[in-house]
Amino acid sequence: MNEQIKLPVTRNGKATFNLIIDTAINVFYERGYHSTTIKDITNAAGIGAGTFYLYFKNKLVLYKYILNRFQHDIRKTIAERVSKVEGRFNKEKEGIKTFIQYAVDNPHSYNIIWESLYIDKQLFIDYYTSFAKRYELGLKQSIDSGEMYDVDTELVSYILMGVSNFIGLKILLDLGNDNKDISQIVDKVMAIIQTGIFK
Repeated sequence: MNEQIKLPVTRNGKATFNLIIDTAINVFYERGYHSTTIKDITNAAGIGAGTFYLYFKNKLVLYKYILNRFQHDIRKTIAERVSKVEGRFNKEKEGIKTFIQYAVDNPHSYNIIWESLYIDKQLFIDYYTSFAKRYELGLKQSIDSGEMYDVDTELVSYILMGVSNFIGLKILLDLGNDNKDISQIVDKVMAIIQTGIFK
């Protein structure tokens, strides 16, 4: 673990640590990273500043921890669901649906992830590059097994991540006021991915 973070070992310590995390997520969402101070977080959490510094060296270290936790949770959630279905098409479908459901269940995640572009551009680049590289592994396996055409796996990974991100955003923001049935929307998305849009 990063030496700038001290993970708690006691039950009370873990509760306080998680309180800081949960409070920070909410405050970052409401105020934005740059407009949020450590005092804002500790006041909202009902703890002293000294307690904050027991676990985190500064606000950026806390933000990075939260960003990495979202990334880990998203990957883990998708991997668990995707492992239960067979075939690349069905895995993509399940992956997109799982990501969108995660975004709906954790709406603050979008703000935390995308704000990284304005906090430290490299954080944003590393976040999506890491996702893309893992994505490519599955795509290459599907090409080797004959389930997919021989495509540029890096490019396709970003295309599919883009689909997931913006369909999820559409649902969260209710753009177009369409039915928010995630399965139904993902079925439409997969039909377009499978058949294309040009005659």
